[in-house]
Amino acid sequence: MNNNKIAAVILIFSFFLTTACKEKKAFVDPAYVFMKWSSAVKNLNYKEYVECEAFPKDEIVFRELYTDFYFADLLIRDLGKFDENETGSDVDGFKYNKRKVYFECKRIERKTGRAVQEMKGDIEFILYINGPKLNKGWLMYNRTIISTGINIKK
Repeated sequence: MNNNKIAAVILIFSFFLTTACKEKKAFVDPAYVFMKWSSAVKNLNYKEYVECEAFPKDEIVFRELYTDFYFADLLIRDLGKFDENETGSDVDGFKYNKRKVYFECKRIERKTGRAVQEMKGDIEFILYINGPKLNKGWLMYNRTIISTGINIKK
């Protein structure tokens, strides 16, 4: 009886030791990265912007692009299907998985802080499976943001 108790304790301890010591990769959803990107653009925070982009623009271009407007009131409409077997590769030959995010938002005039236009679009996110960006998580790769044709009255 005593040996059974000792064996049970060792078995339980071994289970906790093996499960606790495994390195678990944190999952950060592409939608979260998009929200972080939106905040970086709103606050003109280049450092945070770079963390979200697979191929970020130079800081001067970033500031020029978002001097007058930013995007807010983001609504994720759909996360595209994720297929682990569907891969692409960048210009350096590093492989990645991809996933699309479909969204709606408002374009905000920076000077007044007012919403001026309804927008919608999609963003392609990539997740590297090899290369130097392997542990960066989902990164914004390609985006299309278009006006819905609805201008918001002032």
